Amino acid sequence: MSVERRPRKVNMFRLGVYLRHTREFLELSYEQAAERVGCDIEWLVRVETGFEEPTPERVQRILERYGVISARIATVMIDLAHRPDGPSWLEKYAADVSTNLRDVLICEADATVVRSHHVSVIPELLRTEGYERTITVGRFPPIGPDAAWGILEHRQRLTAGGRPRRIDALIGEQALKQPVRDPQVMIDQLRHLLDVADGPDIRIRTTPLGFPLFEDRAHRFDIFEFFSASDRVSVVHEELGAEITPDDFLAVWKHIEKSAFPPDESRAMIESVLADLTARHG
Repeated sequence: MSVERRPRKVNMFRLGVYLRHTREFLELSYEQAAERVGCDIEWLVRVETGFEEPTPERVQRILERYGVISARIATVMIDLAHRPDGPSWLEKYAADVSTNLRDVLICEADATVVRSHHVSVIPELLRTEGYERTITVGRFPPIGPDAAWGILEHRQRLTAGGRPRRIDALIGEQALKQPVRDPQVMIDQLRHLLDVADGPDIRIRTTPLGFPLFEDRAHRFDIFEFFSASDRVSVVHEELGAEITPDDFLAVWKHIEKSAFPPDESRAMIESVLADLTARHG
């Protein structure tokens, strides 16, 4: 049974995983599933492995024939079929992002929970325009500050299919105290963290400078959760940019958060750093 080897789109890969899990839950072989759906076996294999782009109508037909069209996950799958290339706004920036980063942004756009661990910089989804434009200078791969902020502004405004998105951030004390070219930029950034932390969908916790260092803790990484907590993707931020990793960083996240300050103490830390910076430069 051959599978056509052509580039997979990340949304089609996720759709295929959902369809495969559904078929396996129903204990259907490929032959049984293809007969029930009325399709070619090899086509179904390509769909489940992400190398085929089924139309929303064909996905709906599969789910109807499987008898699961009323399940909540069915809506998620049909929605993915509508967006094989991810959010429409991303097309404008196609020339500014790598293939790896594009996959990351597409996954993030669908995530209902984003966990971000950043040691020395503020997580992207919590940045102000001034902070983003400042740290864009010297970024590799290179990207202009206008494009960088344009992309980030879309990301911050986005909700996953109209559903609320929760952000859980672990921010290193180093990131709060890292100097930037214009101190006012950092003052505004710290005030922004305090403002967004008041909302119901954002939790900010800080990790102290003395927190024990180990290899995975030194990395910036994100965890995206989708339909359920077990449906997740981990992203690492390396020197060459962000990319999806086959590793699951949830265990690392849980280990790090054991030493993180709770939200109220984290807020006090941010307020203290802000007060000191304001006294010197405000």
